[in-house]
Amino acid sequence: MAMLMARLTADRLRSIGGRFSVLISCVLPAVLSGCQTPPSPRGGTPFDPAAAVRYTLQPGDTILVRYPSDTTLDQEVIIRTDGQISLPYVNDVQAALRSPTELSAELNERYAAILKKPDVTVIVQEESGRRIYLGGEVQTPGEFELRPNQTLLQALFVAGGLRTEADRREVMVMRACAGDGIHILQVDVDRILAGAEPDVRLEPLDIVHAPRSTIAEIGDWVDMYINRMVPRVFSATFLYELHNEPIKTSGNSATFPIEVVRRR
Repeated sequence: MAMLMARLTADRLRSIGGRFSVLISCVLPAVLSGCQTPPSPRGGTPFDPAAAVRYTLQPGDTILVRYPSDTTLDQEVIIRTDGQISLPYVNDVQAALRSPTELSAELNERYAAILKKPDVTVIVQEESGRRIYLGGEVQTPGEFELRPNQTLLQALFVAGGLRTEADRREVMVMRACAGDGIHILQVDVDRILAGAEPDVRLEPLDIVHAPRSTIAEIGDWVDMYINRMVPRVFSATFLYELHNEPIKTSGNSATFPIEVVRRR
C-alpha cells in the first residue's frame, strides 16, 4: 500500500504540474512572457502579509500620462494586452503589473534626456476590471471579480468553499510580478482558519488552485480499476480501506487487502 500511495502521489504531482502550466498559458500569456522564477516562501516576497497594499496596473486600464513641463505631450492611453503603452520619444514602455508610482519613475528617467524637468505623473482614469481565477477542487471554479483587500479565504467562500476531495494543506496561489517571474505559495487553509498563520491577500490575476487529496486519488483508482472491472458476483459491494502493511507481490501482480461484503 505504501508503494501504491507513493506512485499515486507522484502521478498527482505530475498532474498538478500539468494543470498549473495550462492555467498559466490560458490566463497570463502576455504579461508573463519569459518569466521562469521558481516558487518562493511567503516572507519578503510578493506574498509578504506585512507588505503595504498597492494598486498594480493591468492590461486594459486607461491611464492619463501628464507632462507639466510640456502639456502638449499629455495623453490618455490604454494599456495593451501585452502590458505595454506607447509614448512619444520613448516608444514602448512596460506598464502592467507595476504601480502608477513605479511607472512614473521610469518615465521620468527616460524623459530626463529629452525634457528639462519631466515631472511625469501617471493617473489611473479607468480600471479594466480586477479578476482572479479559482480552479481545481472548489465548488464553483471560474473567473471572479477581485474585491478591495479580498483574501484567499474570502475568495474561497465566494466560490462555495472547497470540495471534500480537496487537499486543504496544499492550496496553491500563483502570482505574476513584473520582471520577477511567477511566484507560487503553498497554503494550509486549516492553519489559516485556526489562526495559526495569516490569510493571504489576493491581487489581480492571481490564480488559486486546490488539488485533489491523496485519499481522493486512491478512491478514484479503486473505483476505476476494481469496482468497475472486477465482476460483482452475487451483487457484491467492494469496500476499501488504507492499511499500513506492505503490498504482497507475486511475479508481475500485486495484492492488497480488500474487504468484500455480499448483499443478501
